[in-house]
Amino acid sequence: MSPSNSTPSYEILIVDDEADVRTALAGILEDDGYSMRFAENGQQALDMLTEKAPHLMLLDIWMEGMDGLEVLSRVKRRLPDLPVIMISGHGTIETAVQATLKGAYDFIEKPPSVERLLLTVSRAIRESQLKKENYLLRARSGDVHELLGVSSEIATVRQTVKQVAQGESRVLISGENGSGKEVVARLIHRGSRRSDKPFVALSPAAVTDGTFEAALSTMVAQGRGGTLFVDEIADLTAAMQGRLLKFLQDGTLPDPNTGLPVEADMRVVSSTSKPIKDLIDAGSFRADLFYRLGVVPIEMPPLRIRSVDIPTMAQHFLKILSPDAASQPRIAPATMAVMTSYTWPGNIRQLKNVCEWLIIMHAGKMVVPDMLPPELTRGDAVPGNMMEAVVTMPLRQAREIFEKNYLTGQLSRFGGNVSRTADFVGMERSALHRKLKSLGVDARVDGPM
Repeated sequence: MSPSNSTPSYEILIVDDEADVRTALAGILEDDGYSMRFAENGQQALDMLTEKAPHLMLLDIWMEGMDGLEVLSRVKRRLPDLPVIMISGHGTIETAVQATLKGAYDFIEKPPSVERLLLTVSRAIRESQLKKENYLLRARSGDVHELLGVSSEIATVRQTVKQVAQGESRVLISGENGSGKEVVARLIHRGSRRSDKPFVALSPAAVTDGTFEAALSTMVAQGRGGTLFVDEIADLTAAMQGRLLKFLQDGTLPDPNTGLPVEADMRVVSSTSKPIKDLIDAGSFRADLFYRLGVVPIEMPPLRIRSVDIPTMAQHFLKILSPDAASQPRIAPATMAVMTSYTWPGNIRQLKNVCEWLIIMHAGKMVVPDMLPPELTRGDAVPGNMMEAVVTMPLRQAREIFEKNYLTGQLSRFGGNVSRTADFVGMERSALHRKLKSLGVDARVDGPM
């Protein structure tokens, strides 16, 4: 059955070096409500992906120059979730298998059956959109928890989480607001033997002394056998601290109906954005409660000291928050240099908000530095007054400065290894060599191919 009556306006990029084939495929698909773009060869297709991502690609295998399998490999490195359907008039089982292994959604022989083509395209787009919608729903509802990044700081946290998850020790997670403390708490729960039981969160700031015990009882009743996350323990009043301490000591809470103690089988994980030891010294927090909560401490690093993770996180947020692939903005290297130089006082939460802003303001566009929110590009936002040095320059010259600083920093982080740097920044190794040469960056130190 044709999907024409229910097909939204999805865009398809047809990549084929035969004009007649492009025209024939477009005629079939346009009648079914799809919009088209065309590329005559692999390099043109890759260039067009940089400008704007389609919802699906139809890719010929046998083309002069760069063949379809090589194009497919490069596409999947850039846009791993883009569905690609391979087409060929000289297909073999071996070729189809190679295409599938490289990430192709399906393989269709020329000339394609109209019904087969429409059904395959419709199914590929539908599955891609459903996968993205589900991923986005989980991300926005808090069910997706990952510690993204390659920095040594986040690797240390990741390893600590893995070590403590299987135990029963209480964990205290400290770190600045927006640094990802609840994500760590949920990861601990997900990796524990209690993962099939509920994860419940109690925020002291949302209750009063008079309602704290009732709120605690409710959380325990809802999450029995699971994990209780006490968010921002510095917000606990003296009365709340005393009640929570008694709960931790006894492991029970009174039944609201009978008054008899009921065992609360829960693991307690807590967080703070304030230095609790300073509060203890000031007499506003109980030392005995602190030592009961902080059996295993985990420190979440602020985003400003792990700036190498910003590209990974920014791309993640742009991907999951964009309504579709076509509306996902792309970050120019110079723009990413600004973002990695910014101090991010709001940490990951602020970065996520900026990505949402970019999606709203610059959907589907290549984002250059002057398209960023003002707080990221004002003179005091970049260390060393970099912005002050370039505000009077033409955009092209300013972009070169940012690119040079960004790529030099990445090369340094990877010990001069151009191959690893290319993988990280999302460029082909040869293209990165050319870029470095044009910027005057020394790239003589290199690792294995």
